[in-house]
Amino acid sequence: MSFFEGKTKYAYKMNEKQFGEMKAFYEKLGFSEKQCKKLCEKCFGADIKVEKNYPYRQDWEFSRTREYLMPKPPVKGRSAARTMAVEDGAVPMMRSAAMTGSPMMGGAMPCPPVMAEPAMAEAMMEPPQFNTAQTHTAPEIENTTPLDKPQMIFSANVNTASWSYVRSKILNDRYIDPDFVRIEELINSYPYDLKKPKGDDLFSVSAEYGPCPWNDEAELMLVGIKGKKAKKKVKQNLAFLVDVSGSMEDRWILVQMSLASIISKLGKDDIISIIAYSDDTVTVIKNLRCDDMSRCVKAILEIDGIGGCTNGSEGLENAYSFLSENYDKEGNNRVFIFTDGDFNFGITSEGGLSGYIKKKRETGIYLSVVGYGMNNFKDDKMEALAKNGNGNYTIITNPGDILENLWEKLISNLVTIAKDVKISVELNPEFVKEYRLIGYDSRVLTQKEFNDTEKAVDGIGSEHNVAALIELKRGEAKQQYSSRYVNVSASEKSNEFAFIEIRYKDTDDNNLVFTKAVTIEEIESAEKKNIPAAAVIAAFGLCVKDSEYRGKADKQLLKSLTKENILLNEDGSKPYSHYAVIKSYAED
Repeated sequence: MSFFEGKTKYAYKMNEKQFGEMKAFYEKLGFSEKQCKKLCEKCFGADIKVEKNYPYRQDWEFSRTREYLMPKPPVKGRSAARTMAVEDGAVPMMRSAAMTGSPMMGGAMPCPPVMAEPAMAEAMMEPPQFNTAQTHTAPEIENTTPLDKPQMIFSANVNTASWSYVRSKILNDRYIDPDFVRIEELINSYPYDLKKPKGDDLFSVSAEYGPCPWNDEAELMLVGIKGKKAKKKVKQNLAFLVDVSGSMEDRWILVQMSLASIISKLGKDDIISIIAYSDDTVTVIKNLRCDDMSRCVKAILEIDGIGGCTNGSEGLENAYSFLSENYDKEGNNRVFIFTDGDFNFGITSEGGLSGYIKKKRETGIYLSVVGYGMNNFKDDKMEALAKNGNGNYTIITNPGDILENLWEKLISNLVTIAKDVKISVELNPEFVKEYRLIGYDSRVLTQKEFNDTEKAVDGIGSEHNVAALIELKRGEAKQQYSSRYVNVSASEKSNEFAFIEIRYKDTDDNNLVFTKAVTIEEIESAEKKNIPAAAVIAAFGLCVKDSEYRGKADKQLLKSLTKENILLNEDGSKPYSHYAVIKSYAED
């Protein structure tokens, strides 16, 4: 018989203030008091214990503590210490000669557990942190002339993962790896006030012009693209694929909050299924309608079992198979995967996973990725999965990320209005002598890829904003690099400052083109509503990336820019957390 009676039970310890913030989070999502209580008290099979003096976790990652229920009464003559419950996840120490691996005993043998010494128990509570995070590296786009390179071509990017990464590192006072900084994602994470499309147009394109804070010799041009609002409500048929492997253990509270945020925004006719995976795949709930939120909360709480390897490919295969069997022709059929991207079993390579996802995308089932963690997340794999799955990719490090990137932008991220969105911006060499696209380093496309209708790139959702910031110098362009056989000359003078072309597929897979010519009068008279904010965020991005094109961008410049309150609304409120984060970085 076991020395301890009952089953092992787990708990997450939390600071009193943090528990209050979690409760306020669920209340903001609209859950009832009873539903909030259930979600706050339990997380995937573990209790949440509130302790007034427990440390506040800025990163919102919580380790489970392990406790044993109801130990048997001490046996007469046996040390009472041997019957004490093991707390805070400490592994019981075995005090025996066998622990030394005695040859007579053939190695260590189990003995009755005893209480670990306090210092040892404390050391075991906090395992060492190893940084095995991975990402793509791409060289920054260089300065060029409109004559040497007439077009800047890139794929749309509405992901916010890099912004979440940078914000978390700054708030937790940790090192920022420049390779993880994608400036276009920082710029696109901000809620710009862009013009809505007119009539039957799927997009609106606007341009603003303003000074460049970090380069006195240059100016900035902001190209803003806004997607049309979907004409009708699209029924959601979603499969939530939840990574329950060992590497995800500390992130469970954030995963639960993420699931709850998405479900809270769904309608009564929408359907969810929940699938958990580690070594194996387990279906938690099938085809649950969202008209009964209490049942949805119960389904979330039924996810259990942390540990094992990460057979992500098997999990994906099961999720896609399930949606294929339950495919809704009129709805949005999408897999949401909640993971750190650490696939270590099954198909593990980025290329193999991307190829698999791309084939499934052709069936009309899309994929969105919600990533977690700072030290073990595989940024490169998660970004590639979302890109090939016609979905979005974000990283969650705290409840603020959930509200900004999942809850508030959910409809835009769920309802795709255009697929494979590729953008070309051409500047008139009569007016621009040099330019550089800021960010989009890993999303640059060739002319061949721009014309290739089968090239898979990101899509745009209902009312999505896409912003591109260009640093440029005015004047007539001259060809920098001569060619023996190719003679390039400037176009005839006209009033066109730039020509913007968007190539995309609609939801019926028709290949379409949208164009916009921006005149010199239009760009010089345009209201500067968005470019001041984009300029501050870009300067911040150049700093944290330690860009070779940062010029005068430094903390001192950021201090002066934040003093101007550019990132605040007219009433002084903060639309998102950009103002506080940039101010904190500048004053550090």
